[in-house]
Order: sequence, then C-alpha cells, then structure tokens
Amino acid sequence: MDSWYKLRVAGVRDSIIIKLMNLCEEFEEIFLHDRVFYSEFMRLKDEDISKILNSYKINLDFYREKMLNLNIETISIKEKEYPLYLKNISHPPVFLYMKGKMTFYEKNIGVVGTRKMTSYGESACKGLVGDLVRAGVTITSGLATGVDVTAHKRALNLGGNTIAVVGSGLDVVYPPENKYEWERITKEGTLISEYPLGTPPDRYNFPRRNRIIVGLTRGVAVIESYKKGGSLITAKLALEENRDVFIIPGFPNYPSFEGNNNLIKDSYGKLVTSGKDILEEYGWTGENEININVDIGAEEGKIYSALVVEKSLDELMTETKISIGKLLGLLTNLELKKLVRAIAGGKYRRV
Repeated sequence: MDSWYKLRVAGVRDSIIIKLMNLCEEFEEIFLHDRVFYSEFMRLKDEDISKILNSYKINLDFYREKMLNLNIETISIKEKEYPLYLKNISHPPVFLYMKGKMTFYEKNIGVVGTRKMTSYGESACKGLVGDLVRAGVTITSGLATGVDVTAHKRALNLGGNTIAVVGSGLDVVYPPENKYEWERITKEGTLISEYPLGTPPDRYNFPRRNRIIVGLTRGVAVIESYKKGGSLITAKLALEENRDVFIIPGFPNYPSFEGNNNLIKDSYGKLVTSGKDILEEYGWTGENEININVDIGAEEGKIYSALVVEKSLDELMTETKISIGKLLGLLTNLELKKLVRAIAGGKYRRV
C-alpha cells in the first residue's frame, strides 16, 4: 500500500486522484501546490481541495495492518505490480484489492455467460476452458453462479491459473453459495476487486467490474447469453477496448443463446466451437508462458502497455514520448524477453 492510498482514505474521488497522479510523479509533490492552484488551475471545489491537503496527515499503519491480517494486497495504478493490460483501458481502477497468487500472464481469456446455464452451455464451457488451460491460458471471470463459477472450477480442477473479479469488498463473499470456490481461488488463483473492504454487492457494481475482466484479458469468450444481460455488455466493452470477442453458437430456438446468436449475426465477434479455435487465433501453445510483471522496467512497461494493438515506431514514439534511439534499444530488450516481436511493415506487436 503506497502513500497515494491516503487520498482514498481522505474521501477524494477517483476521478480527482487520477488527475493528481497525472500531475505529480510522487504523492508528496501534491503539497507543493496551494489552494489557489487547485482552485483556479484544476477547477476543484473547496471541499475537494480540503480533502486533498488534509490527506497528508493520514497515517496508513492501521489500514496496512488490517490488509496484512486478511492477506490482501492493495496497489495503485502508479505501482509496477499493477497489471499492464488493465492500465491500458479507458477507465482503469485507481486502486486494486487483491488476494491470492497475483500472477498476471499474457495468455489470458475472459469467460462470461448467463447465471441460468443449460447443460449444453455447461458442456461448451468446460470444453473451451479445458482446451485453454491445457495450453497454459489463464481464465478470468466474475465468480457469479452459472458460467462464471463453472469456468473457474474447471480451470482449478485442471491445475490452471484463474482470476476472479468480484463486485464487492474482498471480505464480503458473494454469492454466498460460491464461498468454497471463493476461498479456493484465494489460495490457488487470484481474487480481485476495486471496492474497499466492507463494500456490499450492490447491483451497479457488477457492470463496472466487467471492464476489469475485459482489461485483464486478450479476448472474451461468450459461452451462453440471453438477449439481454451482462455478458453482452462485457462483449461490447471488449470491442471498445480493442479486445477480441469469441462466441459459442447456440440453438436457434434457445432463449439462453439468443444473445450469442445475435452477436454472431451482427458480426460482433468470431464464432468458435472450442478453445482450440482461440489458441489458433493467437498462435498459442503450452510453451513459453510469460509473467508480464516480471523483469520489465518502467519504460519497457510503457512500450508494452502501448502495444495492445500493433504499432509502428512512429506511433510508439508519439505515444510513449521516448526518443527513437532509446526506443529501439528497449524494443530489442523486450524481444529478447519474448514479450514483443517485430512484424511486417515495420511494426511491433506483443508475443
């Protein structure tokens, strides 16, 4: 837990915290500016300015000890442990609460679907997840009943890595019937929330958490979805964030697959019948699994974060503000680490 967390304790809104993080490299730099600066140049209200300036006095020892007792890590978007993929979405969480292994790999697919799963949907989910896990792919979902928990259980039972993004504080198990899986993921996988301890599972939390599922992954697989539902919201979020969408086709007369079939009909994603189709899409095998948080410097991370989609040297220079000479050296390092590769047309992409 770094000093930036004082702003959350002080009640400063996340939108303002992000502005302060963009303005200041270190938390202490906030206090080099006075009320006039925050009022006239940042257009903040007096109430917000007072919270910011008073945050300096806050002692985080109580919060650190509380998190330590619960084996929960709290990180800000400023820290190197923050998942690189997630940083690159349009509205990343400012703080993350995490419990478990906290391993974030390049090979990561979101799996979403209805809570009212059919036997066909269950079979399709288990088959797709099995194919992916055997190739070393992380499975990310929301630990809801139905498709979500089925995907998590299948990944765990096969010894794979799984990430659950929940819509409550990490001390509030929801839904209660998934308590066993919740506890198992905290030991064998990773549990993530953007909500502070004690936050109840309010219904508006879940659409928001879907952007985190999208942000952690290369693509999202829709297993089974009604005409309306959270899975369709997640699929459209994925497209907005330049992630891929994979869709299991369903029977034409099954209401629980109407959402899937409409996505296919409207060309919102790629039809797949197994996890092998997704593996072929990316050229993934079970070899060379990379932990993208290991052995990567700050500037290398900036380049890697920019390469969610392939980019030319000019595009990378513009986005990262790194000189051409230094950029080429950093790209070479990333290629040696098997995180990035050069492709046709003078462009670069992630491996």
